[in-house]
Order: sequence, then structure tokens, then C-alpha cells
Amino acid sequence: MELVWKTYPGRRALLMPYREWLGPGFLALAAAMISASIGCFRQRKWGWWLAVAIFATNGLGDAGQIILGHLLEGGIGVVAAGAILFYLSRPAVRNAFV
Repeated sequence: MELVWKTYPGRRALLMPYREWLGPGFLALAAAMISASIGCFRQRKWGWWLAVAIFATNGLGDAGQIILGHLLEGGIGVVAAGAILFYLSRPAVRNAFV
């Protein structure tokens, strides 16, 4: 983990006050991602909706990064999330989920 903190040294100080919440929060995020993965691989409609919700939330968070002044980091995230949402919204992809 030290490599991550060296990459983003300012984030460590920002996140440390919330360290009691980070473990359970990331565990809940992992559970949502696993659920979305299972639902998408099984081509279930709920998996598609969960994936859309996750990527939309991620895109909004990245838009918030842009507002906070992290233009490159937030911009890359918004473009990536937008591209995935665009792909998921294509009729052929959307109709593959039952």
C-alpha cells in the first residue's frame, strides 16, 4: 500500500480521518462489483442495471474531481465511464440482458 500513498501523497492525509469507514466501504463496493459482474456474465437485467448505476456513480464522482480542480484525473475518469455507459446503452448490448 505504500506505493499507492507515494503516488498520491495528499490523499493519505485526506483519507486518514475516515479510515474506520474505509474498510467496510470498500467491502461494500467489492460486493456490489462482484454482484454486477455475476449479473452481467449471466446476462441478467438486474446485472445490467447495477453496472449502469455503478458506472454512472463513478462518472459523477469523476466529474466532482474536475470541479475540485483535478482536471486530468477527473477528465480521464469521465471519458472512461462515459464510454462504458455508451457501450452498455447500445440496443444490441441492452437487449442481450433478460
